[in-house]
Amino acid sequence: MPRFKQLAKGEQPANPEKFILIEVIREPAIGYYYRVTGKGLGPDYQPSSVFPDCTLDKARERARELAKVVHLPVIYLSSGIAQMET
Repeated sequence: MPRFKQLAKGEQPANPEKFILIEVIREPAIGYYYRVTGKGLGPDYQPSSVFPDCTLDKARERARELAKVVHLPVIYLSSGIAQMET
């Protein structure tokens, strides 16, 4: 089961060539939403940012499924998520 790791502000994933990241985005008209992004996962497994998730739980679920398929043990959470949870 992949685990989640919170990134500090300015911190990068341990392997910058292959990772999954959940980002928080604030859109003034609709509020906050979450996007699962990644790098080095192969063309068949690149997450689509066309359909962002409206809750962190849904983004975590999607990232967890993707991490299992591409065999990544860690899913990173952007520093913006930590700021929202405090």
